[in-house]
Amino acid sequence: MRLLTPAGRRLSASEAVERLAKSGVLFLDQATVADVRSFLRDWTEPYRHPHENSPGITVIHSTPFRDGENNAGFTSRSLPLHTDRAHVAAQPAIVGCLYTAQARTGGESLLLDGVRVIKAAMERRLLADAGNVVLLAPGHPWLPVITTGRGSALWRIRYRSDALARPHAATVRAKPLLNLLHELPPPDGYAFAGGQGYLIHNLRVLHGRRAFSGDRRAVRVLATVTRSSGYAYLNEGFHLPAGTPATSRTDIARVETPHPADRADGGPA
Repeated sequence: MRLLTPAGRRLSASEAVERLAKSGVLFLDQATVADVRSFLRDWTEPYRHPHENSPGITVIHSTPFRDGENNAGFTSRSLPLHTDRAHVAAQPAIVGCLYTAQARTGGESLLLDGVRVIKAAMERRLLADAGNVVLLAPGHPWLPVITTGRGSALWRIRYRSDALARPHAATVRAKPLLNLLHELPPPDGYAFAGGQGYLIHNLRVLHGRRAFSGDRRAVRVLATVTRSSGYAYLNEGFHLPAGTPATSRTDIARVETPHPADRADGGPA
C-alpha cells in the first residue's frame, strides 16, 4: 500500500500518521482492506457501528433507496457533506473509505477541511454564538456543531443535515452562523479507482459524494485512537494550523438555554 498526501507525495507509515494528525487527510493507493487494518492496528481500535460487517468495517454498495430508513449512503444517490456519527457524543476519530470498484459515471468523493469553515466564521466574527448552533437529532442531546475540546487548544466539527440530524440555531443571535453552515465552501472532488481511497480525521474533515451509476463498491473503516497513543487527542479534536487568527472567545462549547424571548422562530426551548 502507498500512503500519499493529496498532492501525491509518498509517505512512510510514521510520516503518514503525523500528516493525518496535522492536515486531516491521507490518500491510499494500491491498498487492500488488510493493508489499511495493518496501518491502523498499532495506534487505533475499531469503532463499532450498527451497520458493520466486521468490527469497524462496513461494505458499502448500491441498494434501492427506502424512504424513512436513512440509507442514502448505501444507494447511488449523492451524499451531502457530513461527519460520521455526528449525532452521538463519541464519534469515530478516523474514517476511511477504500474503493474496490469504481463507478461507471460520477461518484466522486467530496472532502472539505473544517478549518475553512472555522476561518470563515472567524472572519465574520460569528463564533461567540457557536455554542448555540446545535445538531437536533431525535433521542439525542443537543451537540454544538463547532466546539473547542480540551481547554481552548482543540477544535471540533460535527455536522450533518438530513433526516437523522440537522443543525439548528437555538437563539436568534446564532442564526448568522447557521446561515453560514447552510452555505458551506465548495469541497474538493476526487475520482478514486479500485484500490484507492482516503483516511480522514472525522472531527475535522467533512466528506460526501456525488451521485453515480454503475457498480461502485467501497469499504468504510471507522476507528478510535487508542488512549496510549501520542495521537489520542484526535479523539477530542484538532489543532488549528499555525497562523490562524485566534477567536476572541474560547468558551464556545457551552450550550446556553435560551430565554423564550430570544428563541429562534420555531426552535425548541
